[in-house]
Amino acid sequence: MRYDAVVIGAGPAGSMAAVEIARAGFSVALLEKHSQPGTPLCCGEAVSKGALDRLMSLKPDLISCTIDEIKVVSPGGKAITVKHPGAGYILNRPQFDLELARQAVAAGAELLTETIGLQLSGETAFESLAIDNRKDGPGTIDARIFIAADGVESKVARLAGIPNLINVRETESLLQYRLKNIEVDPALIEIYLGRRIAPSSYLWIFPKSDREANVGLGVSTRLTQKFPPEQLLNDFIGSRFPGAIEAGKFCGLAPRYQGERIFRLKNLLVAGDAARADDSISGAGILYALLSGRYAGMAAAAFLRGDIRQEAELDQLYPKKFLDEKGEELALYRKLRNIYDRLTDDDFDEIIVALIEFFAARDSVAGLKPGQILAGLIKTRPKLLKYVRHLW
Repeated sequence: MRYDAVVIGAGPAGSMAAVEIARAGFSVALLEKHSQPGTPLCCGEAVSKGALDRLMSLKPDLISCTIDEIKVVSPGGKAITVKHPGAGYILNRPQFDLELARQAVAAGAELLTETIGLQLSGETAFESLAIDNRKDGPGTIDARIFIAADGVESKVARLAGIPNLINVRETESLLQYRLKNIEVDPALIEIYLGRRIAPSSYLWIFPKSDREANVGLGVSTRLTQKFPPEQLLNDFIGSRFPGAIEAGKFCGLAPRYQGERIFRLKNLLVAGDAARADDSISGAGILYALLSGRYAGMAAAAFLRGDIRQEAELDQLYPKKFLDEKGEELALYRKLRNIYDRLTDDDFDEIIVALIEFFAARDSVAGLKPGQILAGLIKTRPKLLKYVRHLW
């Protein structure tokens, strides 16, 4: 088989890339290892409404809930609820991914399901991808450019020579249940902090309706033997939702941002989780996947048109344009993560109290920038200044 481009992975990053390449008039194969994009679910499904609305229009059936409030609970039980109308969506992620893949196919991409991209080969540039299709067995696909959007494991990028293996200290282990037969506020996200709840991470309740939610937590991978995620999550659920019915379960890893060294090698572009384009604090990655996939696809189309004479010039389009837009943000979250890891339960309690005081005269968080909130915290709790040095 031969195409102008091959995209490995039909998640948000891969489908966005395939859309851009196909709309530019080039043939593109979109590989998906499962029987259809979007399944199994491996995501909390939460995303910023404003940022997503700027990228695309969503059909109503792709949204489970719209979030208007965020509640954060400290280890000592102190809680703050901040109003932020339209703060985010809880997506119907399986349908969301499927819709993106359908848009790629509608634009002209060929979706090859149950097909795994294995390893690239070539002389000065990559020319061929070894694949394995569940029905037809091993094969190869030739192309002029390749995009790896195959998630956090991304063997294609690693075997090609991109150094995407990272220390376990740079990852969080995630566990999430889909719970039914519970009562939750469908417009409220709940976040629980503390080393007894979720060491070096947090526990979340993301509503899917007033009777259903994604309930999960992260634990720094280096701590999972001492603090087994399943035990922590089961303890919380047993206390908070004693009658809950488990309707689904997923576990995975959330890598921290590693800088621009993972985004390109020769004519291989890497996008989304495969490029470690994640929020290092929350692990959120949907928006970064969408945006990095779009820019990778646009760069691939420019390469195929001949706008770029040498592979090295690809960097000016990808990852540069993506990082121009999101690089500072990703790097900041990475630095803030260094602080988050050092906070004690007493610090979390003090921060929540300080936030309660900060928001006492405000009805909503809308319009506030993170720097304003951080400055307010430092002003009332100067002892937190000791952590600021970890920003550098």
